[in-house]
Amino acid sequence: MFGVNDWLRFRLIGLVICILAAGFVATSLMSYRDAVNALKTTILHDELPLTGSNIYSEVQADLIRPVFIASQMANDTFVKDWLLAGEPDSERVVRYLDAIREKYGVFTSFLISDKTRRYYHFSGRFRQVEQADPDDAWFFRVKTMAAPYEINIDYDQASNRTVTIFVNYRVLDYQGRFIGVTGVGLTIDSVQGIVERYQTAFHRNVFFVNQSGSVTITPASPTATTPHSGDNIKSLPGIGTIATQILGSPEGQFEYQRDGENYLLDTRFIPELGWYVVVEQRQADAMRPLWASFVTNLWLGLGITCLTVALIAYAVALYHRRMNVMATTDKLTGVANRQAFDETMEQLVRSRRRNMRPFSVLLFDIDHFKRINDTLGHMRGDAVIRRVADAAGRTLRATDMICRWGGEEMIVLARNCPLHDAARLAEALRATVAMEAILTPDDGTRVTISVGVTEYTPGDTVDAILLRVDQALYEAKHAGRNCVRIADPDMHFAMAEPVGAG
Repeated sequence: MFGVNDWLRFRLIGLVICILAAGFVATSLMSYRDAVNALKTTILHDELPLTGSNIYSEVQADLIRPVFIASQMANDTFVKDWLLAGEPDSERVVRYLDAIREKYGVFTSFLISDKTRRYYHFSGRFRQVEQADPDDAWFFRVKTMAAPYEINIDYDQASNRTVTIFVNYRVLDYQGRFIGVTGVGLTIDSVQGIVERYQTAFHRNVFFVNQSGSVTITPASPTATTPHSGDNIKSLPGIGTIATQILGSPEGQFEYQRDGENYLLDTRFIPELGWYVVVEQRQADAMRPLWASFVTNLWLGLGITCLTVALIAYAVALYHRRMNVMATTDKLTGVANRQAFDETMEQLVRSRRRNMRPFSVLLFDIDHFKRINDTLGHMRGDAVIRRVADAAGRTLRATDMICRWGGEEMIVLARNCPLHDAARLAEALRATVAMEAILTPDDGTRVTISVGVTEYTPGDTVDAILLRVDQALYEAKHAGRNCVRIADPDMHFAMAEPVGAG
């Protein structure tokens, strides 16, 4: 039991603590306010303009280049003479367009004759441009416009309606009369990747706006505060109040409020594109390090609390790791589950676009598994799945990832593995399972698997890869099971060479 003096001592200590804490908090608050104002000024007048300048320099290399390519095509005497000569020998212009595409690494290249309204494509596919067709409205718009070229986002009908950024350049004869349109195109994915690189590098929202205020390009993975392509900044909350100022000045620094938060923004007009590059930062994000420092100073004296928080954080981290293992591991087999596969597959496809290391996918399932369940029971069926997974794990390389795809199906991600090596790996896997003692004790029961194999090729999506490998597995089943079938990107199928074949 505490005495009166103990209570007085505790009250005095408490009063001293309150006075020191109040003084420290007041001092920290004033320092924090001054630091916020100084940082805000630095960001608005130094950092954001510098980011905009850096982006402008990269745009010069990444986006302006197609404009120059299209300009060279439109002013090429070969193109003009060929159109004026009545478009003889169309294969010549196809070779020319394909050479442009190969030389400069663009997604597409094209030429349209105003006289014949014929659309020439690098692939050799031709069609007629029709004024009544809404998909061809752009040609007639370019024909009548005063500017030498335009940049627009549209579907490339000659390439499976891929969303493409086109540079449409007017072709004039030697007397300045309009005779056609030529140009090149970039996939929207490639340009979105450029913008996303900017956003990742500078940790700020980056997007492009045309002169009417429409958002043209945003990152492939926009943040929650990034506007969407097609939005008009004049109608967006917050930024709409300064849209006229943005579009009326070649560059500037602005502030605006949205959802109760302050945003800092820098804009710069790119005359070659006719677009504004907008660099935006939420003020709260910029101030987060200051706030963290402020909080740290407030609680610097409370060592025991920090230690407790650290212990709790450590326990939570251990729990999180355990939950993560549970969330990404198949309970029956102990291999990775479909969620882990999806995440790894997405990462592999993204990384494959940045390097040249191949990877392949193997999809296999147990032949006649329903018969196993019906004759041996589901418990034995589960044991069969586990033994097949174990056999696969022993056969595969350490860098390979095996996942349970569903039921008796399993899928393998073979890193740094071209198609011919993946085929041999699949054949080794098939042979190993065919010889595996499935049940304990061994009663002579054996099972076989059918395997489909494919390899990532440039431009593949996850869905495209899975479709090919699934079709390859279907072909293996259709061929009698207990075999391997290989799918190339054009959906042709081949049988794998047996292990040890020359």
